[in-house]
Amino acid sequence: MSVTTQDIWLTVLKTVGLNENIDLLSMHLNEIEEEAENVLDLLTVLRSDAYHSDRDSARESAAELVITLEHLLHHIHELLPQLQKQLDIEP
Repeated sequence: MSVTTQDIWLTVLKTVGLNENIDLLSMHLNEIEEEAENVLDLLTVLRSDAYHSDRDSARESAAELVITLEHLLHHIHELLPQLQKQLDIEP
C-alpha cells in the first residue's frame, strides 16, 4: 500500500489538532507543496535562460512562472483563512 502526499498532509493536520474540512485542507497543502517545487524549478530555468541570453526561452519560462504562481496563490488564498480560523490566529 502506498501512502500519498495528501494522506501525509491529513496526518499532519490531525496531529496539529485540526478537524474541520481536513480533506480539503490536505488537498490544498498538497497542491501548495507541488506548486512550490514547480516555482523553484522554473526560477532555476529562468535564471539559466537569462544567463545564456536566450530571450525567447526566458520569456516562455517567465510566463510559465506567472501561471504557476497564480495557481500557488489560489491554493494559498483558499487554505490560509481556514488555517487561521482553526488555529485561532488573527489575520
